[in-house]
Amino acid sequence: MAAQVIDGKALAKQYREEIARRAATLRAAGRPVRLDALLIGSDDDAAHQYAQSQARTCAELGIDYVLHALPAGSGYDDIAGRVLLLNTKDEVSAIMVHLPLPESVDAYSVQRLIAPEKDVEGVNPANIGNVVYGRSSLAPCTALAVIKMIEHTGLTAGSLRGKVALVVGASNHVGKPIAVLLMRMDATVLSCNKWTPDLSEHCRGADVLIAAAGVPDLITRKMVKPGAIVIDVGVNRIAGADGKMKTVGDVVFDSVGGFSAGGAKSSGSAGWISPVPGGVGPMTVAMLLLNVVEAAERASR
Repeated sequence: MAAQVIDGKALAKQYREEIARRAATLRAAGRPVRLDALLIGSDDDAAHQYAQSQARTCAELGIDYVLHALPAGSGYDDIAGRVLLLNTKDEVSAIMVHLPLPESVDAYSVQRLIAPEKDVEGVNPANIGNVVYGRSSLAPCTALAVIKMIEHTGLTAGSLRGKVALVVGASNHVGKPIAVLLMRMDATVLSCNKWTPDLSEHCRGADVLIAAAGVPDLITRKMVKPGAIVIDVGVNRIAGADGKMKTVGDVVFDSVGGFSAGGAKSSGSAGWISPVPGGVGPMTVAMLLLNVVEAAERASR
């Protein structure tokens, strides 16, 4: 049997509908639902396009969006001052800072200033700590996306008990919080990286395998336990056979999922698998906006 594909676009659409409903309820009660984003002057068209796309999506869902475009010469004091000001504004439900920042500005130093209750990307160390201690918090968006995708397969906190979940990659805002959230769901969690000895053997024992190492095609079919849930967080740009650049994940999707290059099904290993692109990416965007609504609801209580 070929794996069932976790369609991140379709799942994100379901969450966007929920977000729109919750935002409408808040607006009807006269409560603000607003995301303020900082973008420091950049020649990077992709950053501006992402901000514009974010504004359109917020408008579609009934979320107010305010972009603070600071000039390229802005230093730490300029950026920190704007964040601290937004922290004090009751009409601001949520705050995020677009990266990268100027080379002279340390991102961590700015992110730690965002009020935890408005930190919709979950980058403030206080929110990371709340995730670890199981307290109410806004979890990092990609980590939350992974958990929602696992739950979509039917595995919940109760049914994850006794299951082995392995995370390949331990970055501060992806791998580590994913591992902690899985621990909170009573899974038996293993954390590995691309240098882990006998990585294949560790992977083959996992009921849930999350690839977040940033290494193209790191996870092959022989590394996956039959029937396992495989979530691919990797986003890598490589040259295809035709010489053109393409986006791939950390997992060899066709063979691990039991699909031939032409799309035909064959005997595969995984039970569920997420594609790249079209998997974790759309869900991460949806989780950011879910956190915005969550922050607005908490502020209104």
